[in-house]
Amino acid sequence: DPEMSRGLGDVYKRQENMNGSQIALALGLGTGLVVSVFIVTLLLRMKVLDMTFDERQERARGVAFRYGFYTLAVCLLAYGFSDLVCHWCDALVGCVLCLFAGITVLAVTAIRHDAYLGLYERPRRIMVLFAVIAAVNLAIGVLHLLEGGVVVNGVLTFRIVNLLAGVLAAVILTAYALRCLEQQEREEEE
Repeated sequence: DPEMSRGLGDVYKRQENMNGSQIALALGLGTGLVVSVFIVTLLLRMKVLDMTFDERQERARGVAFRYGFYTLAVCLLAYGFSDLVCHWCDALVGCVLCLFAGITVLAVTAIRHDAYLGLYERPRRIMVLFAVIAAVNLAIGVLHLLEGGVVVNGVLTFRIVNLLAGVLAAVILTAYALRCLEQQEREEEE
């Protein structure tokens, strides 16, 4: 039957498209992981990142990690329950949203307690790095928004992740900039 055969052909084409998307997603994630490891390694070798903390900072980082973990756990529960009611985003996007929420709480808490950077790290370089990360991800995210495909059939897709990563980096940069301004004002008063 030609119509039946055409229908099966459409199914196979959709499967090929989905497989291509999944391969592209896996390659993108793998590339991002490799680039991230490379950047962190480079920053450690250039002595931009020096993970030396005093005892007070270690305690504050412990609190920040705890708050970040609790945020992640609550967010994952909320996502899981909301997905039972209404499928509003891909599973991977839901997990990334929760992970970004936990990272944001961890980073902002550590920054507020002056425990985000080590004793010998260079804050200006870190701020420039976060500004670049935010700008690049926000630009890619806006491109994805303009191209479409961020929401398909009422479901948020993985194409939103760059925009979320840009917002995450911008929030961390803003929190750190505000902390630096507070420290500057305190030093000027003394």
